[in-house]
Amino acid sequence: MKKILTEEQKQQRAETARRNGAKSKGPVTIEGKHRSSMNAITVGKFVDVHDEELPAFATLLSTEDRKAYVRLHQANLRQYRPDSEVEHGIVRHITAEQFQLERYENLETLQLQIEHDNVLREFPDLPDAQHSHHAIQRAANNDKVFRFLERKKRAHLAAWNKFVQLLERMKKSFPMLPPEPVDISADSEVLIDPDPPQYVVEEMLLCGSSPLR
Repeated sequence: MKKILTEEQKQQRAETARRNGAKSKGPVTIEGKHRSSMNAITVGKFVDVHDEELPAFATLLSTEDRKAYVRLHQANLRQYRPDSEVEHGIVRHITAEQFQLERYENLETLQLQIEHDNVLREFPDLPDAQHSHHAIQRAANNDKVFRFLERKKRAHLAAWNKFVQLLERMKKSFPMLPPEPVDISADSEVLIDPDPPQYVVEEMLLCGSSPLR
């Protein structure tokens, strides 16, 4: 049977918990501080994007989802647990190559969808299976874009594999014991939307100063 506490007992327990909590100053050892720092990495699609979590050389286009890049990098940090700044740099490259691989996979799907939509507009009465067949035929007859995308995918996949293998060799041959606290505060500026180029600013100012007709 569950014990029912009085209000006085509840307050005493709360006060005891506060006193005990005040005595804790967090992790003391380097290993403990390193583990604690990794605990701050948020999980899930509703992740809050913090400036320091985005790699400094993120290969993001202006139209791409920065939060998706952060989530991928966070997942890699949880997966590979870099124990030094050098290892963290390798994980940055892993994230960059993985993100670009996914980019070209998405572009390949988009290009095939464009072919399918063109067939659908030209032959709206055909069954769906024939729409797809004609789209594949057109893609095969004009495969310059698909060959380019395939080359890019192979290149990024190969680079991703090399960086993963490099990280594994690094951890095995040069283990960082105790782990070095990884400082990710340098990765702070890429999350901020870049300013437009100077010539764009000048054109905007010029248009803004022109009288309306």
